Amino acid sequence: MRRNSPITFAVAAYQRRVGRLAGNTAGPRPNPGPRLGFTLIELLVVIAIIAILAGLLLPALAGAKAKARKIACVSNVKQLALTWSLYATDHNDLLPENGAGSEESLAGRRLWVVGDAHQNPGAMTNRDYLVNPRFASFAPYLADPAIYKCPADRSKVEIAGREYPRLRSYSLNSYIGWAEWIPSFNSARYWTFRKGAELASGSPAQTLLFLDVAPGNICYAGFVIHLGSLEGLFFHLPSAEHEKSGVTSFADGHVETRKWAEPATVEQARAKWIPNHLTLYLPGNRDLEWLKARASTRLPE
Repeated sequence: MRRNSPITFAVAAYQRRVGRLAGNTAGPRPNPGPRLGFTLIELLVVIAIIAILAGLLLPALAGAKAKARKIACVSNVKQLALTWSLYATDHNDLLPENGAGSEESLAGRRLWVVGDAHQNPGAMTNRDYLVNPRFASFAPYLADPAIYKCPADRSKVEIAGREYPRLRSYSLNSYIGWAEWIPSFNSARYWTFRKGAELASGSPAQTLLFLDVAPGNICYAGFVIHLGSLEGLFFHLPSAEHEKSGVTSFADGHVETRKWAEPATVEQARAKWIPNHLTLYLPGNRDLEWLKARASTRLPE
C-alpha cells in the first residue's frame, strides 16, 4: 500500500481517533471531554474512498451481470437445439415445421412455435403460441416460456397504445423445416431440409439452427436468410445484445457466441423497430456473408 494513498491516510486518521479515545485515561484532560466524531477532513476522505471503490466495483458488477445473461442465453439456445433433435427422433426423422403465420392462417397446423409478421404483434405476446400443444409442436417438450426469451432482450410490443413484453427472442433458420404449404423466401437452388438425414448433404456443424434475433427485427418463427438475386438484402438481423455479439446454434447441436464484425450490423440490430425487411441492403457486409455461408447447402445441378 502506498504511504500517501487515501486509504493509508484514512487508516491513520482512524488510529489517531481510537488513540485519543483510549489513551490518557488518568490525569488532567486538556479538553472537557473526548471527541466522539470524525473531523470534516476524515469524513471527506472516507467519502472519497467509497466513491473510488464504487467506481471500481460497479463496472465489474455490470460485466458480471452481462456475462450471466449471455450464459443464460446460451443455455436457452442449447435447450431449443436439443428439443429440435428430440422432436425429429420422435417423428421418424421429420423435422419440426417452421415458417410464418397467424393462428387463423395456420388453421390448426402447428409450427415449432407461432410467429407472424409485425402487423400481428399479438403473435409476440401470446404465451399460448409457445407452450400450448394446440399451437406449438415444441410445447410438449418445453413448458417454460422463459426458455424462448433472451435475458438481455428488454424489448416491448405496442398493442392498442399499451406496451407488453416480447415473449420470444429466437428464430429457426428458414432452410430448416420451412413448411411446404407456407410461401417461402428460400432459394430453390438450395436445400430446404425437412428430414434430419438430408443434412448429411452438407455439414451439420456448419449449418445454422436457432439464432438469437435482433429485438426490433424478430417476427416469423423462421429466420430468413436471402440466398437469391437481391445482393446485400439483410432480411432478418441477428441480435447484438451480448456486447455486440449474438448466440447461434448449429444442426449438430453445438452453440457459438458470434462477435459481429461490422458496426452497421450492430447499429441496425439495436434499432428499436425494423418492420420492413425488404429495405435493408448492406452489400459486402461480412456478417451477412457469414450467415449466408451457413444457411444451407446448394442442390446438385
